[in-house]
Amino acid sequence: MDQKICLDTDISIEILKNTEIGIDFVDSMGGNEAFISTVSVFELFMREKNLYPVEELLFKTHILDFTELSARKASEIFKDLKSSGKMIDMRDLFIAAIAITNNCTLATLNKKHFENIKELKLLRF
Repeated sequence: MDQKICLDTDISIEILKNTEIGIDFVDSMGGNEAFISTVSVFELFMREKNLYPVEELLFKTHILDFTELSARKASEIFKDLKSSGKMIDMRDLFIAAIAITNNCTLATLNKKHFENIKELKLLRF
């Protein structure tokens, strides 16, 4: 069964740099659809140079917006993580909320950042 895969910024960078990790990940995608959050788009465009590869990656992926629904989900996640003392960076929190509200599995190299978010599905690779 094909799944929707949301690329975290770190895996997107590996793809852009054409590293072994990036190549292996792309090869493992099979028939799965690739998505990327507007938060990761922001992070990728913070680069000073080599923006053309970013544009190429975005052309090949579906872009997921930070909507009112994902904002509400992010606030739920924030409260849960805060009460358990396991806060993460706000941008990671937004990426997780976007993935959850769009029924995506998140592909990330920073599983520790996301492992305490109950509803989030993480890609094992």
